[in-house]
Formats: sequence, C-alpha cells, structure tokens
Amino acid sequence: MHWKSFLKGIFLFFTYIGSAKLGMEYFSFHPMNLAVLWIPSGIGLIGCLFFGYSFIPIVWLASFIANKDGLISSQFGLTEFQLYLSVCLVASVDAFQSTLSYFFWTRYIRKNLTSSKDNFFFIVYVCFLASLISILILGIILHSFGYFHNLNPNQIFRTILVITFGDTIGIFITVPLFMAWRKMVWKDISFLLFFWTIIFIIIQAVIVYQFPYLFFLSFLILIYLGYRFQIRGVTLGVFLLYLSSILMTRLGVGPFVHPVIFDSYIYLISFLIPYAILAEFITLQYQRLLSNRFELEKKVYDRTKLLRTQIFEKNHAIEALHNSEKLLSETNRTKDIFFSIIAHDLRNPLGSFKQITELMYTDFDTYTDSEKKDTIFEIQKSASRVYGLLEQLLDWARTQTGNMPFRPTEINLRSVVSKITEQMGVMIQKKGIQLSVQIPEKFSFVYADSEMIQAVLRNLISNSIKFTNENGKIEISASQEEDGVRIECKDNGVGMDSSDLEKLFRLDAQLTRIGLEGEKGTGLGLILCHEFIKLHGGEIWAKSEKGKGTTVSFRLPDPK
Repeated sequence: MHWKSFLKGIFLFFTYIGSAKLGMEYFSFHPMNLAVLWIPSGIGLIGCLFFGYSFIPIVWLASFIANKDGLISSQFGLTEFQLYLSVCLVASVDAFQSTLSYFFWTRYIRKNLTSSKDNFFFIVYVCFLASLISILILGIILHSFGYFHNLNPNQIFRTILVITFGDTIGIFITVPLFMAWRKMVWKDISFLLFFWTIIFIIIQAVIVYQFPYLFFLSFLILIYLGYRFQIRGVTLGVFLLYLSSILMTRLGVGPFVHPVIFDSYIYLISFLIPYAILAEFITLQYQRLLSNRFELEKKVYDRTKLLRTQIFEKNHAIEALHNSEKLLSETNRTKDIFFSIIAHDLRNPLGSFKQITELMYTDFDTYTDSEKKDTIFEIQKSASRVYGLLEQLLDWARTQTGNMPFRPTEINLRSVVSKITEQMGVMIQKKGIQLSVQIPEKFSFVYADSEMIQAVLRNLISNSIKFTNENGKIEISASQEEDGVRIECKDNGVGMDSSDLEKLFRLDAQLTRIGLEGEKGTGLGLILCHEFIKLHGGEIWAKSEKGKGTTVSFRLPDPK
C-alpha cells in the first residue's frame, strides 16, 4: 500500500472513532447514549469510496472501540461475555451499514452526485434505506440484550426512528461535503466563503436564542451560500446547520425544544431534512445551469471557430481558383503569343528563305557569280535569324515549363563579355561603334549559370548595337552593391519613350522594334533575359530617354 493511502486509512480510522465519541457525548440522548447524529456512518462510506470493501474491517474495529464504553455504561444485568458479544454485534451492524451503503452507491450512482437522479438514489438508497435496514437489525440486537428494558413499545419505536434518521443524516451531510471538497487545493480556498459561514453561524445562534420563530431564515442563507459558492458552500452550510441545530436542541435552546426528548429531535429532523435536501437540490440545479451555459458557450465558440475555419478554407479555395484562372489566362496568353511569334516572326523569314531558294533553283544558270554569292548571303542571313529565333523560343518554353537546367558556377564576366564582343566584332566594326568594358578585376567573378548569363549579355549587347548610330558608344560595366554585383549595358543610341520602356520585359505587352539598319526582332530576347535573371534570384530593369540612349541593368545576388 502506498504511504499516502496508508495515511488516509489511519486518518479515517481515528476520525471515525473521534466523531463517534463526539456524537455520543454531544448528540445522544440517555439512558442508552444513542446518537441523534451519527457522523461515523458517513465516514465508513467515505472509507469504502477510497479503499472499496477492504475498508470494512477497519469500520468494524473503529466501531468496536467507539461503542464499547457507551454500551458498557448503559447495559443492564449482562455478563461480561454477553456484554462484549453485544459490542461485537453492534460493530458488525455498523460494518454492515457501510457495506450496504457502498453497495447501493456502486449500483445506482455513476456521476459522483452531479445529477438529480444521482442525488435521489443517494438520499433514498445510500442514506435512508441502508440506515433503516441496519438500525432495524441494531434494534433487534439491543432489545435482545436488554438495552431497552426501561422503554415501552412506543418509546422503542421513537428511539429506532430517531437513530435511523441520525445515521441517515450522518451520511447525508458528510459524504456530499467530502465529494465537494476532496479535490480542494490551497488556491481554491475562499476566505469569503468562510466569512459567510461564520456569519451564517452567528445569525443562526442569534435567531435560536432571540427569535426562534425566524429559524426558517437559515434556509435562505443556505440558498445564498449555494448561489455564491455553489456546491462547496451549500454542503459546508448544511453540515454546520445540522451540528449547531442538534447541539442547541440537546442543550434545551431553540424552537424545537419539547418536554418529550424524542419529540424534540423528531421535530428538528423533520424540519431540517427537507430544507437541506431542497437547498442542495437548488444549488445542484443552479450549478448544472452554469455548466450548461459554459457548455453552450463552448459549443458556440467551437462552432464559430469551425465556421471561421470553413470560411477561411472556402476563401482559400476561391483564391486558389482565382489564381488558377489567372494562371490559365496567362498560359493562354503565353500560348497566343507563342503562336503569334511562330505565325509572324518565324513564318516571314522562312517564307523569304523559301522564295529565295526557289528562285535560285529555277534561275540558277541565269545568275552571275556575284549575284549567286549575294543570294547565298541572304539565305545565310535568313537561316541565322530563324536559328536564333528557334533557340530563343526553345529556351523561353523551357523556362515556362520549369525544364530549364540551372547550373550556377563561378564564372569570369570579363571573359564572357570578351567572347561575345569577339563574336559580334563584324557588326561593331561595320558601324564604327566604340565599345568600352569597365569590369574591375575584383568584380569580374560572379556565381551564375554561364550559358544563361552569356544569353543575357548577348541580347543586351546585340540590342545596343542594333539601336546605336554609327560611331556611337556602348559601355559594359560592373560594380559592387550591398547584396550582389550590378552589371550594366549602356549605349548612346536612339533610346525610347516612357510608353515603350514600360513594355520591356512584359510578355503581355510584347515590344517589337526595327533596328537602325532594318534589323527585325521579336521582343522575346529581353523577356528571356528577365526569366534567366529571375532564376538567379536577381532583378533586371532599364532606363532610357528618347534620343539619349538606353541603360539596361541587372543584379546578381551574392550566393548564400
């Protein structure tokens, strides 16, 4: 057995004996020392609630010790053997009563006195019926051993009736008090409750001594204790009401004092029992009302929370639907632009290529060598344009489908720019453009995808060449920024106005411009640049003024 359980058992054992001695001293009537209020009956049931039927032997032993002195003092002509046999039998009756009360409890009560049904079975079966059966057996035993030798049948009946109610009340006032206070912790102690309890005792004492006819006001105070402090308040008030009322009646004070002692207790009990039951019932109903209110509030809160969740999910679904619609719209627009590029920008050079090759095939012999050479040159230009456009289309398509491989490594910007300008050397020399590369050695190395950056720089330099007049200037530079490297391609070409500038890098506002020497473009190059820089986690932008040139800049962030 755990040491806490052992201490509980010892405490209940001595409480049983102490409350029995108190009952026989202050709550009993002579000549048999039978208590009007028998608190040990409730202590026995509480012990069974803790330990089950294994507590019954402790009840028997405690009852034997508690009843021995009282029965010895009230015995009449018994031998020592008969005396101790009667004491053993009385202790057995007390043990039987605890057994019977606990049996009724386990059979009928399931919710720890939290419902009206539980309280009904508690009062009728656990308190009254168990006490009635036990006291009838006790009366037979006491009568058999001559303890009722000086009482007539009417007095014996009244005695049995009084001690039956004494045991009933003992269970009725102690067990609910235990159920209400058993899980109490220090922080639950209400000093206001004890204050009102003291006020309750003082008012009752004043009423009993000065205004006995106002004794019913005790009930109103009980109701207030139940309303203010719920079940703990009313059970404590009922417990103290019974103790004080029976004690004062025994002392001959109060509205229930009668020349016949049995009548005094019967009147008192008849008055207190319905009041106490009604007070506890009203308190229980009020507590259930509060519980139902809290439960209803919790349900409303849960339903509101659920409704908010459903609304959030619905809004999220609507937002996802809108995003899907937007994505679908963008996809359709992309598809339209894609087919537009194929239909116009790819179809025209292929058409020219077809016409030139057909003419050359049919009139090959009529062309001079110089004309053949010029025609082949035009075919080569058309083929280069078609090939470049196809490359751009394929790269752009891969960025849209997420299939564009991204392989960042450390690359040398100066080497990349040098390679591109070398490839475009003929165009640069033809227009007499002055190309300046201002990339310091410390900024020349960046972490990026080599092929993508080459494509970006190729597009920017090609556009600058295309829209710069003869003997113009183009400058490629790099500088350090707070979180990366900034690369610029600046020219002093024709520039563009703000309306055209806004259309750069936008697929939905594709800008197609003709170069100074009739070079055609699709506008797809800058869009592709935007996609490539975005894959690097950077950004690209442009500044331009009509007639003063254009500067296109992009930033590559430092690797994390």
